[in-house]
Amino acid sequence: MDWVAELSRELGGAVSSEDAARRAASTDFGGIVSRLPRAVVRPRSAHDVARVIKFAARLGLAVSTRGAGHSQSGQSLSEHIVLEMDSLNHIRGLDERAGKVTCGGGTRWRALLSDLAPFSLSPPVLTNNLDVAVGGTLSSAGLGVASWRRGTQADHCLELEVVTGEGEIVRCSPETEAELFNAVRAGMGQFGVITEATLELRRHQPQFRSFYLLYDDLTHLLEDLQILMGEERFDYVESWCVPCPQGFKKIGGERQPLAQWFYPLHVTVETGDTPPAPTQKLSGLRFYRLVHTEDGPIQEFFSRLDALFALWKRGGFWDYAHPWVECVLPWQAAQPYITGVLASLPPQAIAGGHILLWPARGGASSVPLFMRPGGEYVMGFGMLPAVPPQFVSEALPRLGQASAASMLMGGKRYLSGWVAFDAEQWKAHYGAMWPSVVSLKKRFDPKGLLNPGFIPFDTP
Repeated sequence: MDWVAELSRELGGAVSSEDAARRAASTDFGGIVSRLPRAVVRPRSAHDVARVIKFAARLGLAVSTRGAGHSQSGQSLSEHIVLEMDSLNHIRGLDERAGKVTCGGGTRWRALLSDLAPFSLSPPVLTNNLDVAVGGTLSSAGLGVASWRRGTQADHCLELEVVTGEGEIVRCSPETEAELFNAVRAGMGQFGVITEATLELRRHQPQFRSFYLLYDDLTHLLEDLQILMGEERFDYVESWCVPCPQGFKKIGGERQPLAQWFYPLHVTVETGDTPPAPTQKLSGLRFYRLVHTEDGPIQEFFSRLDALFALWKRGGFWDYAHPWVECVLPWQAAQPYITGVLASLPPQAIAGGHILLWPARGGASSVPLFMRPGGEYVMGFGMLPAVPPQFVSEALPRLGQASAASMLMGGKRYLSGWVAFDAEQWKAHYGAMWPSVVSLKKRFDPKGLLNPGFIPFDTP
């Protein structure tokens, strides 16, 4: 009997082998890797997930978990079975007094925010894109503009329901089955499938005020960021690198685009009825110009990038390839690295995307598998291009050079983006933790069926 038919007999209507469903699950946001699955499963419960994994283990099949399909290196793709986790999107168990809520691993952050809005509650850290899934971001750590002091989304996870690579359903937390809990948070789906999560919540203010600052000097920006993080003047900090084209200059006998780089910084504070004055919050900072001050209800701030994503979609950039390279740098390496990368980056290379900066305190996160350099402060740097398909082969080597340079300067890659490590680079990424990571894989997914092909665990 064909195994797809056998799986359908076991799970009934949860399994689809129709061409449309298979094609929809064959690509991810990265747009570089393509794998056409034989079967797509929309589980109705953790028990369905467990049955799929036990079935796959018996037949030697690969299983990939897919939430919003926002991976960029094919992590959510499989030639055998794809678990479409958005079917597990329940939200339950809101406890206002304890400040926690439980939701399915396929729940979108937008839906969770909508349910929490009447109670003035929200997660301490939110991703910029609210249409990604809870399980997916917890599996990659989950960064946002509050991460500078509140760490990752995974830091605010209180308990998880996980299906291991052996098909066992386990509830884990810092106190119970802690080894599994610490493996699946930022574990890139390698050790178990997150089917449910209990998340910490915080009570937020009803309004916000954002100051849009522009810097023309990277040194001033970095110095001011240290001040802002040290003094905790704002709740949210986000920054970019943007080019101002200046024409063309001759390099190696060829005329190439020339740009002057600037650095927008948006700093935001939650407020009640009386927002703070600029003189109070911006004292002593050395920005080039205060461009704009924005006020509004806090829910508008949480969804502030929806308009940007709409523009990307309208312009067709959303359908391009997205080999995003994000890294976390030692603070002392930030200026030379950023300056070097921008000096060699053609300004047109980020059309339909952007370059993000996200500063953070070095100790803001305690998630073991979220690898980052040591130090009082660190700097996140993300090259987020949208690349037309015909230029992907040209762009990837340049992005690979930027990735390698970040690691040479003591940085660590954020693994949600495009990652093309060889075996030695994976070992270097995890460093002294590599033997433990391999051991965790052997313990919780001994047959290596969960999201295979991303990390080469079989390398000696």
